Amino acid sequence: MVNVNFIIMRLFILLLWLIISGNLLVAQDAVPNCTSPKTIKVPFVSNNDKIEQIYYQLADEYTYWYQIIPEVDCVLEYSMTIIDESDAYEFLAYQPISDRFCNDLVTNKIKPISFAKSGNLSLKKGKTYLFSVVYLDGDGCGHNLSLTVGENNLKIKAIQNRCVEQVMEELVVSEIIAELDTVISVETELAINDTPLKIDRFVKGQVVNNKTQENIEAIVIVHNSKDAQKQQIYSGLDSGFVLKNFIEKEIVVSVKKFGYQMYYDTLNVASGSFKIELSPIAVGEIIVMNKIYFHPNTYVLKQESKQELNKLLDFMLENKGYSFEIQGHTSGNRTVKKTKKYAHMGEEWNFKGTSKKLSKLRAEKIKGFLIKNGVAENKLQTVGYGGDRMIVAKPKNMIQAMKNIRVELIVLQ
Repeated sequence: MVNVNFIIMRLFILLLWLIISGNLLVAQDAVPNCTSPKTIKVPFVSNNDKIEQIYYQLADEYTYWYQIIPEVDCVLEYSMTIIDESDAYEFLAYQPISDRFCNDLVTNKIKPISFAKSGNLSLKKGKTYLFSVVYLDGDGCGHNLSLTVGENNLKIKAIQNRCVEQVMEELVVSEIIAELDTVISVETELAINDTPLKIDRFVKGQVVNNKTQENIEAIVIVHNSKDAQKQQIYSGLDSGFVLKNFIEKEIVVSVKKFGYQMYYDTLNVASGSFKIELSPIAVGEIIVMNKIYFHPNTYVLKQESKQELNKLLDFMLENKGYSFEIQGHTSGNRTVKKTKKYAHMGEEWNFKGTSKKLSKLRAEKIKGFLIKNGVAENKLQTVGYGGDRMIVAKPKNMIQAMKNIRVELIVLQ
């Protein structure tokens, strides 16, 4: 006869063993990955003004590792700081004594030689040192690491996946400032040999869409004989543009306009007028818009996006026969958390969900802007791909990650 109590006891023991085993597996998954650290040889050659940007990989989610290999005896000054003030990180320094360091670390057989987030270490040639940056609490945006040996300073910014957009804000501001610094006035007087000519001759020009033959706005660049840029001229919707005091019979011009193929040609202007025909991109072609910015982890457009959005709007209004698909893309697929500092704001500021859903809402946000400003709703479709179509499959730095965070426009018909 079967002993029921015995069977129940065996089942209880089996269930307990499964629970314990499961917890062990979870614990093992959470163990820091120290098998693939970023290697830094000392002394290092560095540009003291440049910050190296590193993008956290999936295995680095809880701990980022650095391997320091001194090629000479030296003193290393180090400092670790956090990117976001709401985060908490721990910084540990180790001096491995065997090749089994990672295993010994799991079994607590090895202890750190330092817990300080900044300080000095005397490094010995031939030895290996490991730094561990451990995530404790907060959004986990990443950390900054500064290493100094003598007069050389190596600066590293290591960015966590979930905060890559937040860190982008700094780059956006610097990029806009750089663009403003390079703006060239379109009202410069045309000169030959750097001396303005006083010749009463005018040449009229216009820029048109070669599909519709309608005038479009554009900046026309006039080149000199050495193919260097000589003058930028604004061509308007109504009257095009006029070249004053012009004596050449031929002119080399180029036009680069959003949504159109690049134009570059030598034109005969002996008749006193000429026309530049721009070709819109073909059906199926993609326009990548990296300069449309959203506040981190939201679908709220930033003010810095206005210029790019207006370019997109102009292109659509100039090509009303086209239909478009607006695509949202992110760097990787992950669960997006609400950002604490936006808690008092509205729904679009406090998004929580998947990257794919967020990218779809961002595409819808752009669609709403376009419809509000005159684009027909039935000409627009939206889709959110999240991280399914990344340009860089496994980004290792901010530059690569930024290529993934984008909006793309496809001409459907």
